Amino acid sequence: MIVVCPACQARFQYDDSRFGQTRLKRFKCPKCAHVFEVVNPAFGFLPPEETLSRPLTVPMPPEDEPTPPAPVPAARTTAKRDREAMLIAAGLHVPGMPPGLKFSLAFLSGPQASTVQVIEQPQTIIGREDGDVITRDPETSRRHAMLEIHRDGTVWISDQQSTNGTLVNGERITGPVQLLSQQEFTCGNSTFMLLVRNTDEFPLH
Repeated sequence: MIVVCPACQARFQYDDSRFGQTRLKRFKCPKCAHVFEVVNPAFGFLPPEETLSRPLTVPMPPEDEPTPPAPVPAARTTAKRDREAMLIAAGLHVPGMPPGLKFSLAFLSGPQASTVQVIEQPQTIIGREDGDVITRDPETSRRHAMLEIHRDGTVWISDQQSTNGTLVNGERITGPVQLLSQQEFTCGNSTFMLLVRNTDEFPLH
């Protein structure tokens, strides 16, 4: 059953089988320390002059206390954070990048066709001669597009005011667009495929 404190309205879980044959139980709220009485559900409703949770006029030691909600275990979060710190210390993970994922760009067409470049930073500039991914494509602007990898593992692409634009699904984009693994996009005459691989199956030894 759910016990509600009449003073602060806090709600707590309580096993009603612990009432036994007792008609009323005294409780002390773990949140505000208010003492009140609760009727045993097995006895039905109290007479009209009484209420389900009534405050006591004279404080008395409670017979029982409701159980507060159990805190969410932090072990999984702590383990993930420790693993990320270990990978960073070993030089296998860049701060700001989501752990457990590897990102790459495959050149499908253009001067760099049939090559693959690993993405190692949260922000990657694609350009003709300037940036992190160099296309050497005369139809690509000097700083053409930017890839952003968020902590949740999603990848977004935005055009950097290029001359010929950035195309996703054959359409020129005007703002940030999310890319999925194995999705293609085009900058000038260069077409790329985003590759995202889960590396959790290859733990650090």
